[in-house]
Parts: sequence; C-alpha cells; structure tokens
Amino acid sequence: MKYLSNGFSPKMLNPNKTLTFTLKETTYEEIMKNKNELVNSIGHQIIADHLDIEKNRINIQLEEGDIIYIVDNEKEDHTQFNYRKIIINQ
Repeated sequence: MKYLSNGFSPKMLNPNKTLTFTLKETTYEEIMKNKNELVNSIGHQIIADHLDIEKNRINIQLEEGDIIYIVDNEKEDHTQFNYRKIIINQ
C-alpha cells in the first residue's frame, strides 16, 4: 500500500516482523502524481490545505513493500514544506 502522512514513527511498523526502511527525498510533484492511489493519514490542517486534501487522522500499520510519503512543514516558517518517501523493507 501507499500512504500519505505528516509524520513517521518506527511504531508504525508491524511489531510482529523485523522490518527496516529506506528514507529518500521526494517532491511535491511526485506526491501529487500519486495522490489518487495514496491512503490519506494527514492529521494537520495546514498540510492538508497545502495538498488540497481533507484532514484524515488515522492509525496505520506498515508492512514490507509499503511506501509512505511524509509531508511536514518547517517549524519557523509554516509556508515551507519538506517531502520524503519511506520504503518499508524486510
């Protein structure tokens, strides 16, 4: 599955498996290109507005092969955003 979130924690990984992850930079354009196939778990309104989606705070559990796109904003400038892609490996 592919997810869209404003944060990542190792607690999101399936606790019954030994999983690792790869962190990569990505772009707003890549996220928008994949937007229709992403499960939205954005929990912050500023980020939801930036992506033109509804806020949808949900819990997710990541499995091998999943991808999670992370969008967060700069602490000092809420108009600047960071884009990352995390690929879940075994």
